Amino acid sequence: MEHDEQAERLEQELERLDEHSDEVGERIDETRREWEAKEDDPSVPGAQSPEQSDQLPEEGPAEQVHDDGGGDSGDESAGTPGDEGKATGNPDAAGSDEGDQPDA
Repeated sequence: MEHDEQAERLEQELERLDEHSDEVGERIDETRREWEAKEDDPSVPGAQSPEQSDQLPEEGPAEQVHDDGGGDSGDESAGTPGDEGKATGNPDAAGSDEGDQPDA
């Protein structure tokens, strides 16, 4: 009787795995169809392969083009105001006039 029960459980497991396999296959097919539709749509950024798109990045719509200007002038230095040129290399002496002095 034990062999019959085990065979029944294995058959149920096989059926469950077959159903799951079919579901996964359907999801793969659906995802493939969606991706192919996006590849054909020029308004979907990044979907076309480089040979499909003749638009250079800087020619794209403003909301899709990254502004790499930085946004700041670069005139300001990091650190304590007024301490430009006092790089000590010692984080403990940062902002002081002590320079690179070891602790006594």
